[in-house]
Amino acid sequence: AVVSTQSTGISEEIPFNVSVLGQQYQDVPPCFQDFQERHSERIAQWGRLDSRDDYLEHLKLGTVVVSTAKHEFFGVSMLEATAAGCFPLCPNRLAYPEIYPSECLYNNINQLKKQLRQICRHPSLAIEKRERVLKKIPFDKFSYQTLAPQFLEL
Repeated sequence: AVVSTQSTGISEEIPFNVSVLGQQYQDVPPCFQDFQERHSERIAQWGRLDSRDDYLEHLKLGTVVVSTAKHEFFGVSMLEATAAGCFPLCPNRLAYPEIYPSECLYNNINQLKKQLRQICRHPSLAIEKRERVLKKIPFDKFSYQTLAPQFLEL
């Protein structure tokens, strides 16, 4: 995962905050521990929230959501964050190219770093891009109302 300011190439002068949401497991990657120790002032939220409503409300505070997944079946949390208004940055692999338009996909870590730097320096660009992108993502296709009848037919 890209959480270190050093590994992302984002300098300390660029303002940003990070939320890492969800359950924590016993095996925490060293980059997460390092980030928590060295950049605690940049952490808006770390870990699981008390309720699903709190989780969904917190997603609305974000500007961008990033996936660095190497193994993902669908990417529900990315879709939830995008539906909440975050601009998605996803690897150009797994299920992501089927869901997200090309401007949301990156092919390598350098492309991700470049996009993150640009968004951190100019958050309004992410908001403009988000407005265009949200119109292209078929959220209804993945809704309970659409999928439940299909599952019941199985």
